[in-house]
Amino acid sequence: MPILDTTVAVYDDVAAAETDWSALEEAAQSGTCTIADAALVENQGGEVVILQRQSHHGWGKGAVVGAVVGVLFPPSLIGAAAVGAGGGALVARFTRSLGRGKVKDLGEILDSGTMAIIVVSPTESTNVVSNTLKLPKTTATVPSASSEEIQEVMRG
Repeated sequence: MPILDTTVAVYDDVAAAETDWSALEEAAQSGTCTIADAALVENQGGEVVILQRQSHHGWGKGAVVGAVVGVLFPPSLIGAAAVGAGGGALVARFTRSLGRGKVKDLGEILDSGTMAIIVVSPTESTNVVSNTLKLPKTTATVPSASSEEIQEVMRG
């Protein structure tokens, strides 16, 4: 049962975040790493907005990172489309998997910048993902859940 890790990389510089996002896209397209889901998010006037998603390289279909965003930010701070279809069950699954302490830690890391890249990937791809994201001011990775658990929730 592959375990998924959630990596959060935080940026103050838009250009740095976009450079790392492009590098992550390239790594996923080349097969260097496996990604279930990923997103580039920005704090726009107090609301968290997903600017880009990388779900076309994975099976997450945008819902997995949407669930992570739903766990880490209060609902009042999330853009309407962030959590996505079936998000409620995934938010509950990630809340249980991450635990209160990890959610608090990741939330504080996200609060330290204006942009972030959130990547959900199998543990065996975590090092490649972390090494691909070269320009963040802060990065954290935590185990999230098993891929089977998440896919089961997504099937409904």
